[in-house]
Amino acid sequence: MRTAALVLPLLLLCCADPVTVTRAVDDRPRILLQGAPQGAVLFLDGRSMGSAAAYAGSPGVLLVEPGTHLLEVRLGETLLMSQKVFLGGGEQRTLVVR
Repeated sequence: MRTAALVLPLLLLCCADPVTVTRAVDDRPRILLQGAPQGAVLFLDGRSMGSAAAYAGSPGVLLVEPGTHLLEVRLGETLLMSQKVFLGGGEQRTLVVR
């Protein structure tokens, strides 16, 4: 009886369906900002994306759709950086705020 209690679960495991794992790869371009001062705000195509310092990498990166984008970093009313960039799928670009 004890042997049957041990063998039966093993037999049931052998009859289980195989497991398939599917992973989706996020191939959107990534933008990192270096040198953004505290309080600076990042704008992507005219829309505020929040604190520019949050996109300095590890893990903060800005994921965008492939194509041309206008990136601006502002500190109050002062424009610190304005750059138009073209990004393809899977590309990572690091921009430096001066």
